[in-house]
Amino acid sequence: MAKEKKVDIELSNEAPKKGFFSKIFKGKSEQHKVLSHIKSSNIKNFLFYTDVSNCLLILEQGIRTLNERKLKKGEEYTVWTYLENSNSIGLEFDSSTRANFWKWATNAKIDVAKVAVIAVDPAKLAKICKKDWAFDHVANVVYVYETIPPEAISWIMIKDRKNLQRIKTIVEGNGINIKVFYGENGNIEE
Repeated sequence: MAKEKKVDIELSNEAPKKGFFSKIFKGKSEQHKVLSHIKSSNIKNFLFYTDVSNCLLILEQGIRTLNERKLKKGEEYTVWTYLENSNSIGLEFDSSTRANFWKWATNAKIDVAKVAVIAVDPAKLAKICKKDWAFDHVANVVYVYETIPPEAISWIMIKDRKNLQRIKTIVEGNGINIKVFYGENGNIEE
């Protein structure tokens, strides 16, 4: 029996390579492992963190890898290196302590009022995705290697009242089925 050669790769930079037979017979094997894990762990959503000013573009174009991000003249998108990578989008579990994010945000001196938390529905995402995911068990992060469309987003929570109404108006005006919440100091309003 042939042994698989173990190669350490940075999952945020590239998807694990699969052999020809693995592609045919195993398909989206990591995705299935992640879905089993979230079911047994009572996880409802994946979480993505971004600057609140990015929400309007995300509602229009989805959450994109940096290589896929295309901006029109005059558009701006603030990149946070924490979960946004050239070839992948990192998503945390909603059951995590989010310690990695808050440690990164503190070290990067991020204004927490500018943080938007976007929840992605794993079941919807699995139906939409064509590529397999990767699961970093150490960081507790799932990496997706393609655009996450707005249809996979369950809710958005922001701490910035100024942008709250703009985001709600776009969601309601376009008939997008996403809940928008305002959250501050543990108090959350829809």
